[in-house]
Amino acid sequence: MKRIRILLLCMALCLTACTVRIPEAAVEPTAVPEEATAAPEEATAVPEEPGEAPETGAFNTEMMFSGTTFDGEPIDQTVFADYDLIIVNVWAEWCGPCVGELPEIEKIHREYPNVLILGVWVGDDLDAAKTTLADAGVTYPALAPVGGLIPLLTRSMYIPATYFFDKNGDEIGGEVIGSMDYEEWKATVDNLLG
Repeated sequence: MKRIRILLLCMALCLTACTVRIPEAAVEPTAVPEEATAAPEEATAVPEEPGEAPETGAFNTEMMFSGTTFDGEPIDQTVFADYDLIIVNVWAEWCGPCVGELPEIEKIHREYPNVLILGVWVGDDLDAAKTTLADAGVTYPALAPVGGLIPLLTRSMYIPATYFFDKNGDEIGGEVIGSMDYEEWKATVDNLLG
């Protein structure tokens, strides 16, 4: 009986995520505009004394990016400052669990105005991806991986993969691999917002 439970648990986990192979070209560093690569002075602040915390408010330069959403709108890391929580959800149009949770994520987007959701697409067919988003009623920004978003693609070979950041671009909480329903999304967001 114990073996059956373990087998069922393994099967359930396999059904909540898709395997993804990111093409090598997608993970090569891309050119980022000069002004986006220059770190603000406070980002390089070093504690004066051992154990002293560095200045707060400095943006994590590893998360800098500049791109265009599927709607043609420019977007970069400066949008983080307007939100208490940033959710980066990596997805593809051919991934059933990814597509299945899009309406759940959209509900979170509508319910939490202080949370920014970025859909980072790693699929094969941009037109199909745009249709998938429209069919799911998604209104949050979606884009192909650029700049500081690219390293997230190499952290997991499964999608959907979700990462959480604060307004300074620092990762908070743990990553979530696999899809979540609305109640799981809500509990996760409420927990991270404190």
